[in-house]
Amino acid sequence: MISGVTPVNVMHITLAGAVINCLLGGAKITLGILAGSRALVADGIHSLSDLITDGAVLLGLHAASRPPDDNHAFGHGRYETVSALFVGVLLAGAGAGIGWDALQTTLESLRGTIPPPPRLYAAGAALFSILVKEGLYQVTRRAGIASGSPAVTANAWHHRSDALSSLAAFAGIVAAVLLGPSWRVMDSLAAALVAVLIVGVGVKTVVVALREMTDLALPPEECQRILEDVAAVPGVSDPHNLKTRRLGTTVAVEVHFRVDGSITVDAGHLIATTVEARIKERFGPDTRVITHVEPWKPLILP
Repeated sequence: MISGVTPVNVMHITLAGAVINCLLGGAKITLGILAGSRALVADGIHSLSDLITDGAVLLGLHAASRPPDDNHAFGHGRYETVSALFVGVLLAGAGAGIGWDALQTTLESLRGTIPPPPRLYAAGAALFSILVKEGLYQVTRRAGIASGSPAVTANAWHHRSDALSSLAAFAGIVAAVLLGPSWRVMDSLAAALVAVLIVGVGVKTVVVALREMTDLALPPEECQRILEDVAAVPGVSDPHNLKTRRLGTTVAVEVHFRVDGSITVDAGHLIATTVEARIKERFGPDTRVITHVEPWKPLILP
């Protein structure tokens, strides 16, 4: 976790996002119904679905902040991963539902049923939503990266998907209003495009969470930097058998290395402690580090 970004800060950002989602979603649904815009209603439902993900993220952050105990020796970081997985599933489900409704309306239009034109003020609501949700995305994404939280980062992409859905809704509404009856189907097509975007973000979030839950190792470049950090510690040679995985916002690292077999146990322990401190400098003080010290005898030439 980067200095200056605390779990409290992250929770406050998520809570503020939840309040905005509630107000924005309700306003878009109401205006969408009054303006006769399916795209804006779908966009509003998407915003309200963010409330569920905000709640899931807040619960995940609260659970993950608990210290290790007898039953969770490595802490509770995986609760954040479960929260991110839940967010992804909800995103994909919401997108599929919106897409199905938009598909039905589009097919009706192609059969000759021309929907009534939406009111132009619906486009204004969509434009306002774009600005608000993109701002929320930027703030939440920075908090997610700084804290290393997969759930918060996933929630940031939920905000971005909402901004994109508002953009599609805006384009569809403007086309339906200004380009005549033959273009009114664009409102429903915009809702369908929104659905595709939402499903895509949801699937990506689920894949990332599943990889973490199945103990996917850190990227090769990160693993190489860990080995270089360990090798730079005085008294260490041949770091090997590196194992890594993510635990929510934290990282677990196990590494073997060799030391001079003639030194004392106390000296070997000091070297191992230095290795642990070096790894924690890179990933933060909550990093779970396990070291295995192996002795070696220096070659003495006659």
